[in-house]
Order: sequence, then structure tokens, then C-alpha cells
Amino acid sequence: MSNALAIATVTTALAQIVRSAAQSVVSGAEVLTGRPDPSATPPHRIHLLLYQVSPSGAMRNNDLPTRSSEGKVVMRPTVALDLHYLLAFYGSETDLETQRMLGAVVRDLQAKPVLTRQMIQSAISSQPFLTGSNLADAIEQVKFTPLPVSLEEMSKLWSVFFQTPYALSVAYQGTVVLIESEEPAQPALPVLKRGSTDQGVDTLLGPFPLIESAYFGLHQDKILEQRPLSLAAAQLGLAVIAAGRNLGGETVLLRFHHSRLDLIRELPVASADLSATELKVLLPQPGSGTSQMDWAPGVYTVTAVVKQTGAARERISNSLPIALSPIIGAIEPSTTIPRDAQGSATITITCQPRVRNEQQAVLLVTGREIVGQIDPAYPDKVIFVVENASVVANELIRLRVDGIESMPFKRVDTPPPTRFEFDANQRVTIT
Repeated sequence: MSNALAIATVTTALAQIVRSAAQSVVSGAEVLTGRPDPSATPPHRIHLLLYQVSPSGAMRNNDLPTRSSEGKVVMRPTVALDLHYLLAFYGSETDLETQRMLGAVVRDLQAKPVLTRQMIQSAISSQPFLTGSNLADAIEQVKFTPLPVSLEEMSKLWSVFFQTPYALSVAYQGTVVLIESEEPAQPALPVLKRGSTDQGVDTLLGPFPLIESAYFGLHQDKILEQRPLSLAAAQLGLAVIAAGRNLGGETVLLRFHHSRLDLIRELPVASADLSATELKVLLPQPGSGTSQMDWAPGVYTVTAVVKQTGAARERISNSLPIALSPIIGAIEPSTTIPRDAQGSATITITCQPRVRNEQQAVLLVTGREIVGQIDPAYPDKVIFVVENASVVANELIRLRVDGIESMPFKRVDTPPPTRFEFDANQRVTIT
């Protein structure tokens, strides 16, 4: 999702693409954002005008519902927009500058119609007023397509420019721009029991033929034939069991690739833990130096790499997305947090694994979202300052890193049956 600077960022990035294309055929050509103006300079130029913004028909309702039956925000409202641009070309008609610039622009937009992250970051760095734009982190990329505008429609469009003569022009649509509201959302607590017998739906994810699903559980779950329900996400110290087909081989490993960071980790699968239908690995224990440095919370894609003796190439499976949930290792100064004279409470969380500088850590406490800062002296710790903190007792807290939340509960196996309970060690009292 993007913030309110997304539209201006798209316009700036499009202007850079158009400028580069026009200058490749007409030296000194410039792009001006705004209404067409015959008296503007330089003589060979392109006016780029955002003349209409419309709701995206494909994604306008994807975020519904955003509120619970009690009226609380459970998902941040998001508006999906299509941007309509008019490009008007001015230059020497004797040298056909307008037609040459038009040809170069449609050529480049057809060859590279999608705004890449590099293009967006270049646009943001070129304009100080775009500082803070996060369009480069959006999942949905903006794509430009030419609009089939008839002569009648084009004449109606130009009629809104009072006393402005028509110039050679073309229209493009940019889709889709997702702008997320800044209204904080309080997601529901995780479900501890699903149904009267604690049985839920087993969902198989991923395409045929290799990895189809992933199971997250304790170390002892590896050897069980009838396993308890999978945890919602992976965590350091837990077992990851990838199920699918054709997974057997002489040498097999699971490759974990972080979706936002340049972070790849490979875990070999022991011969006793692999078969044609399952691969079992243990993630490193939390708190160790290796696990803290080599891993990071967030979304990973897991891929099985199967090697056979004598085979020319490795067999690589499809990529299955999984979440690595952060662990609240410690709460400081203690689970009882005093407020200062200004009414602020400072909570320091030890995160396992550590939060990277490129990531955002948010503490969910008392119905609020508090953005934290990494402690420069202790990179494993994140400091959260709760301004105007409310007095609460035994409040359950959660840590969210890049959208992935910690699991505020623990699994209890004895006495049977297996059940889940909220973790008392993840509660705080603010006095």
C-alpha cells in the first residue's frame, strides 16, 4: 500500500520516462507538468497533465469490510485509483518534432510500461516534496496503457482548456494506485480453538507439483504421525515441515529467501527427515548470535532444492510464501512499566531475531500502534515510547514487524488434548 504522495510520485516518474524518450530524438526537449500552454518555453516540449482520476473497477472493493460489527477498524481503508494522463506535444512542425517525440514516447512506454522500484526511487530523490513517499514498497506496480480516445472524445477533452488551440496529443492510463488510510487498525486476537473438537480447515497452498503446504510446530512434532494444528507462522526454534510431491533426493535443502531484504538462508534436510512427500528442518534457536544476525522477521519464500548424483542441474521447486513471526524475548524495564512526569511510558522489547534498519517495528498496546526505534547501543532491542499512556493492568502486547505479528500465546501439550493459552510473559502493566 502507498501513502498520499503516491499520485504525485507516479506523475513525477512518468515525466522522467517521457523526458528521456523525447530527448532521445529531439535534443533539449523538456516535459512540463500541467495544462497545455502554447506560450510556454522551451519551444520543443511536452505538457503532461493528470486530467482525471477514477476508481479502479477491478480493485475498488478489495478491502471491504474494513470495520467490525462494533464499528472498530479491523483493516485500514484503501482506495484504488486509475490515473488518466494527457500528453500534448509542441515543437517545430517543419522538422516534425512533435511527431518524432510522440513516436519515441509511445515506443518507450510500450517497451517498459511498468514503473519499477528503481524508477520510483529515482523520482522520489529528484523532488524534495516527495520525501516520505513509500510507493516503491507497494506490492501492486503501476502500469501505463494507451487510451483509445476517439476524435470526438479528444475534442471534448480539449474544449475544457479555454482558448487553447489543439496540439498533437495522446492519452494514457496508469493503473492501479493503492492509497492506504492512516487510521490505525486493531486486528482481532488470534483464534485459540477452532470448532468444538478444535479442528479447522487444512489449506494446501502452492501449485503442482512440488511444495504444496507448510506446517509449523515444535521439535517433537517432526516424529508424530498425527500432529496438532499448525501454528500460524514460523518462529526461530520451531520445526518447519514442507509437504508436497517428488521431494526426495540424495541431497535436499530448503532455501528461505526474505521478500524485502537481501537475505537468503539454506537449511540442509537430514536423510532421516526427508521423503518424497515431506521435508523437515529445524530453524535455529532464538537468542543465539547466529540466528539473531542471519535471520529477520517478515515474509519469506521457501523453495526445495533437490540434487541427484550425476544430474547436470538441480531440481528447484515452486516458491511457497511463509511468515517468520518475531519473538518478544524480553520486556524492559519489567512487565510493570511506570509513566514519567509527562505521562509517557517507555517499553523496550528484545526482538528475536533482530529488526533490521530497513524494517518497521510497531508495538500493539492498549488499542494503539506505536512505532519503535532500534536501540543504537543494543541492536537486538527496539524502544517504544507510548505518549499519554493509559493505566492498564496485564495488557496483552504484540510486536508487528513488516506486517508480521508476534504470537501472544503458547502451546500446552500436557495434560492432553493440546490447547493454546495466552502467554502471561507477554503482558504488561502500565502504572
